[in-house]
Amino acid sequence: MKNPQLRVEAQVYVLTNDGKGEDFMKLTAHGKRNGFNQALNIPNNTGTPVRYDGSTTGPGYNEIGSPLQVTWSVRPKVVKVDINSVGKWCEGNVFKEDHAHGVRNLVTNPALLSDN
Repeated sequence: MKNPQLRVEAQVYVLTNDGKGEDFMKLTAHGKRNGFNQALNIPNNTGTPVRYDGSTTGPGYNEIGSPLQVTWSVRPKVVKVDINSVGKWCEGNVFKEDHAHGVRNLVTNPALLSDN
């Protein structure tokens, strides 16, 4: 299915090594809320999310748009996260994520940008 009607709630994190960052293990807690799978600890002090239509991301979509449509909600303020807690999360999580993935280049082609 090319249009799974995905909705992404996003928070940008900056990794720190000064011991003052948030615990990634706590930030990534998830479970059911009101019958829906949810990220339970998305920070509530990082501004009103900016909502826009877009697509999935990744380096495979640097020159073409993804066929998968997504509604994004991204909070405007960043959160500092302790890099050691990210390493701990990578050692064991239900998603079996253990390394960084490729990212999309900054999209500048107007044909690939949302009007919103």
